[in-house]
Amino acid sequence: MSAISDNDVSFVLIELFLYFLLGIFSGILAGLFGIGGGIIIIPVFFAIFKNIVGVPEGVLAHTVLGTSLGVIAFSSLASTYSHNKRKAVIRNVLRVIVPSICVGAALGALTASYIASSTLQVLVAIFLVLISIQMAFEFPPPSQNPKTNVIGPVLVGSGIGWFSGIFGIGGGVFSVPYFYHRGLQMKQAIGTSAACGIPIAFSGSISYMIVGSSISNLPDFSVGYVYLPAAIVVGLASAWSAIVGVRAAHRIKQKKLRLGFAVLLMIMGLNLLLR
Repeated sequence: MSAISDNDVSFVLIELFLYFLLGIFSGILAGLFGIGGGIIIIPVFFAIFKNIVGVPEGVLAHTVLGTSLGVIAFSSLASTYSHNKRKAVIRNVLRVIVPSICVGAALGALTASYIASSTLQVLVAIFLVLISIQMAFEFPPPSQNPKTNVIGPVLVGSGIGWFSGIFGIGGGVFSVPYFYHRGLQMKQAIGTSAACGIPIAFSGSISYMIVGSSISNLPDFSVGYVYLPAAIVVGLASAWSAIVGVRAAHRIKQKKLRLGFAVLLMIMGLNLLLR
């Protein structure tokens, strides 16, 4: 009996160590490239949750995406703090767009709950492949056009939140181009986008907790579709390393790093798609 207990302890320690490494890696990359950690975390969570945690296939995708948003709740706070110190968070923009983002993220999580896990996994894989192509070729953001009314940000915010809630991401791939298009400098667009990750993560992860609360075959220590050990350990580690990544972003030439990361993301997406 003691041998089984020792093995169980070792298994848990290995699992937590993997979460710690993932948090450090994802936080640094998120800070370097100005993207949400979910893009990096999601493919790795699929592998860990399936092969180590033993999450059933029927709830695998939902648990991955809900937990990813739980992680982003930590990392987005740290990233926003770091960007705000550099005066790159434009608060008057946030006041207009944040309420619609919250509603959109909650609706995105609700939408995902009605999609079969296998279908959701395919959609996430396709999304990752498309993002890797965007990163590799660095398609330019739309030309600047600061003129807008209240309806525009509300509609865009709802869309950003909805897609982010479905795919378990912080929404930077959508919000950075939009903020730049609306006249912000690129660093301000990235910083303000990081701040948008906070309401997306909290609204989305709480919604995943609620819609998954009636599911019986989730792993221990889960609250709905959010698996707390992974969310907390990866979240805390990425919160610290995201600050390191933001600092490094001002010192490192990113072109080769971005291309290498795009290839890695493409491999992860294709692997997920071909399972």
